Amino acid sequence: MNRSNKRMSRMDGPELKRVRKECSYGVACYRLNPAHLREYSHPHLEAILDEWDGNGSFPIPEQMSLQRSLLTDQLNILLEKKLYEPGAADNAERAPAAAGEPLRAGGGAAGEPLRAGGGAAVEPLRAGGGAAGEPLRAGGGAAGEALRAGDSTQRSDSNDSEKNTLKSDKAIAGTSREKSESPAPGLGARIRDPEYRPVVPPTRRAEAYLPVVRPRGLMRAKHEAAAPHHVFYTAISAAPRTHAQPYSVTFLELLDESLGELRSSLQLNFMVEPGWLLAQYYFAGYSAKKLTILYGEECDDMRQLAGKPHVDAVRVRMATPFGKHHTKLMLLCYEDGSLRVVVSTANLYHDDWDNRTQGLWLSPRCAPLPAAAPAHAGEARTRFKRDLLRYLAHYRLPQLAHYVERVQRCDFSAVNVFLVASVPGSHRDLEWGLARVGALLRQHCAVPPAAGRAWPLVAQASSLGSYGPDPKLWLCGEFLQQFSASAGTPPPLAPPPPLQLLYPSLQNVQRSHDGLLGGGCLPYARAAHDKQRWLLDYLYQWRAEATGRSRAMPHIKSYVRARDSRAAFYLLTSANVSKAAWGARTKRDNALRLLSYEAGVLLLPRVTINEDFFSLEEGAAQRLVIPYDLPPTKYSPDMTPWLSDALC
Repeated sequence: MNRSNKRMSRMDGPELKRVRKECSYGVACYRLNPAHLREYSHPHLEAILDEWDGNGSFPIPEQMSLQRSLLTDQLNILLEKKLYEPGAADNAERAPAAAGEPLRAGGGAAGEPLRAGGGAAVEPLRAGGGAAGEPLRAGGGAAGEALRAGDSTQRSDSNDSEKNTLKSDKAIAGTSREKSESPAPGLGARIRDPEYRPVVPPTRRAEAYLPVVRPRGLMRAKHEAAAPHHVFYTAISAAPRTHAQPYSVTFLELLDESLGELRSSLQLNFMVEPGWLLAQYYFAGYSAKKLTILYGEECDDMRQLAGKPHVDAVRVRMATPFGKHHTKLMLLCYEDGSLRVVVSTANLYHDDWDNRTQGLWLSPRCAPLPAAAPAHAGEARTRFKRDLLRYLAHYRLPQLAHYVERVQRCDFSAVNVFLVASVPGSHRDLEWGLARVGALLRQHCAVPPAAGRAWPLVAQASSLGSYGPDPKLWLCGEFLQQFSASAGTPPPLAPPPPLQLLYPSLQNVQRSHDGLLGGGCLPYARAAHDKQRWLLDYLYQWRAEATGRSRAMPHIKSYVRARDSRAAFYLLTSANVSKAAWGARTKRDNALRLLSYEAGVLLLPRVTINEDFFSLEEGAAQRLVIPYDLPPTKYSPDMTPWLSDALC
């Protein structure tokens, strides 16, 4: 559009010349719908256009600088739709909406009411209004739909709806950004920090839009009560029993104020739904805080984040199409210099935090080191700090420099788990993938060599790989050998334990909270299964009666050797049972070839609780909670594994 002559964008017609009410949101208005901008006056926008000379960027006042991206979008819509009339700010009827009047989303002539509430009757919050608007959804119903940024595959071809869809994530993340002009209460002298971005309290209640919201200010106490394991599982929207469990958690709780005031955060993940993610930060009051995202799966919505000054989103490019940036890891950096690490199995996507079983580990608070301390100080017994720095360094991205420095300046001595990660490439050391697992188990796993066969390996995953025509080629060969290692057991002499692959059957998925759609997170295809029918001998059902998650399909990935309510180790990770994730030895040079980025935490009882085994028994001191029932239940003869082709 040629913006050289702004006066050409004058409003015309008797309807548009009428006196308009001033938008009750004032400077906080986040609407991107032309119908709303036509219906209501926005003096702050019109004043900016009155000062604009028609060339270059808009003269946005300094006190509105945090809203620059949103304001620019609104100003462009005013010009493109010819909704700007010079001097219109002086003609606005300053009559804010009466108390109790529903908030308008701009639908039709009178605006679409912004409705809230749970249950199946919840009305979607619309970012576009009218028939062309793409809903930005929230709330209850059987599927528990969370806030959406809009599915790019469902866009209308019209210019209006495309604009609304492309910018709909701003409808949540941009609300009340002008509040960041003044410091949050109690900040005191800290506001003098030129890089400080204050908390922006949300103007809406999270309970109206998110299916599960736990009381605020309690996450620190919940985390302390989860010691020494600090393992949690996602609350299931459709299973109220799970909401108040001490080991259940929502994403919003990870941003709870009791854990500290966030300064910046790093999100490493595969799939990201930006509207949903930014809504979580908005409801936590962190809509203006620095956010860095490294992601693997490209989508149109991710490219929209380029215009947000506080968000830095980078797609991680892979060398081969078989490799994925599959890691799910967070660094939460606080204003006091401390940080926490979250290692998770969930994508940053509303479905993954709704009715799917996910696991995560939330680290203890890693306090800042004294200014004079060397960078290698504050190491954990497990060398977690060193391994995390090695993992981050592998990306070779300047966007991570800030977070690498934060990790270097923090004390990780309270961390009692091992980081087990994979990075693409050929490796001859014992630092990554399967080699890392075997090396740690040979040092710390207490399964007696003579009783090894009585301790089966449960490998639980949301996807199965291609293993070849014979189980001994990899699955019951290299993979099982490394995962069954233990202290004092020479690998060639130790008979492998039974392998139990825990993966949902078709019948499990049919009975899930979301029906067949519950299998959307289980991408095992018929083409792969038909080549390895022998896999049926190793398959076990998804059952989680003890924790109330039998109908919440697992996107979690975990590995455990357990017997008689005891566990020899527990590994929670993003890595499925596949060669791409764990690696396979090459015949040429015996190097471990890895294709994907993965990250997990290995809990070993000798390190975590100074015992040989974890107790899994209900009511036991320092009990380790496993989300599924043990021992697992084998497939019945009439069962088949879930195959993703059922959704085609």
